[in-house]
Amino acid sequence: MVYLRSQSFINKTVANLPEVADATYDKAKQGAQRTRARLAAARASTVHFKIVGPAHLTTVGVERDYPDAEFYLEAPNAMAIEYGHNPSGVFGPGGRFGHLITKAPDGLFILTRAAGLM
Repeated sequence: MVYLRSQSFINKTVANLPEVADATYDKAKQGAQRTRARLAAARASTVHFKIVGPAHLTTVGVERDYPDAEFYLEAPNAMAIEYGHNPSGVFGPGGRFGHLITKAPDGLFILTRAAGLM
């Protein structure tokens, strides 16, 4: 006798196999390692306080929520570090109206590159 199962039933069954869940977690830990390496390289090449500050405000985390797993940047504004943001203000003399307008920081794409998406 042959039983037909839906694709979602099969996916859920396979995803919950201990070997598959463990492999997913291992991949997340590997991604976190690559992210830490990229963050270290960013720290070595910048003077921005939120990345290199004494408390190292930016950290890398990895979590397991069986059968899923994830790795991530944890920072006061991790999205700005990852994707960049608008200039945060005007500083010093010069420029228009006596102030120098800062350049918008480019994104570092630390997670994106660590995940192999770029």
